[in-house]
Amino acid sequence: MVRALIHAAQFKRMSAYFHQGNRLKLFEKQPNFVTKCITPYLRDGFTKDQRVDILINHYQWFEQVFTAQAQCAIYQDNVVLCELSIDEERYFVTLSFERNSRKEGELTLSLCDEQHNKYYVIAFTYIAGDFYIGCMQGGANDNGFSRKFTKAFYGLRPKSFMVETMQLLAQLLHIPHLYAVKNSGHIYNAKRYGKKAQTINLNYDQLWEEHDGEVYDEWFYQLPLESKRRAMEDIKRPKRKMYRERYEWLDGYKDQLAQSLEPLLNSSTVK
Repeated sequence: MVRALIHAAQFKRMSAYFHQGNRLKLFEKQPNFVTKCITPYLRDGFTKDQRVDILINHYQWFEQVFTAQAQCAIYQDNVVLCELSIDEERYFVTLSFERNSRKEGELTLSLCDEQHNKYYVIAFTYIAGDFYIGCMQGGANDNGFSRKFTKAFYGLRPKSFMVETMQLLAQLLHIPHLYAVKNSGHIYNAKRYGKKAQTINLNYDQLWEEHDGEVYDEWFYQLPLESKRRAMEDIKRPKRKMYRERYEWLDGYKDQLAQSLEPLLNSSTVK
């Protein structure tokens, strides 16, 4: 009650926009959805009014791009963008709205198995035409998964695969810029979280730089929309076959993502 009085203007805007239509389904996974505007979100430092603007802007875009049926599936469960097979076991790339990512992004890309164990996730939000990544997490229950994945997909590490997936998704949805939060910009650096920043299990700055990311501002790196591919003549001869097969596989993967996205969209957004 006290919070509602103190932040009445922001809560009024949130309630007016989100307590209607398919947006009501957001409250099934995040019952306190309207309070997101008063806690750190996506990166350290946004004001409460900026958070309201960001959330409304994201869902305006989301509803414009995705069909009503796809919206419901993403809100309540997930949509499968790709199925992968490793040693006769099935894994999936999914797009969903998640309770566990509520502070770091409205959409979550997950790499998971048939038992819904998530090995890697990326949470992101649409802001003013671009995608902003608020977190990337590696699964705590790896059990050798990263090694198996890397071997199966031509030396491609699963965390690099997730970055590639994010880049491809941005391309296919005509998003011109992709930004990813710095270590120092992560929400856990906010004063209210104390030393929680120490619990982040990935070095974001190092990961983004490995993928040719460049510092954009105080909080974010800018990632290229396309990953840089090495020329075959620059690769040692014993590894050329592996890289050639990796690049061919990634081309096929992009086609598969495009096919999976097409029925989820309101119009011919996929190139």
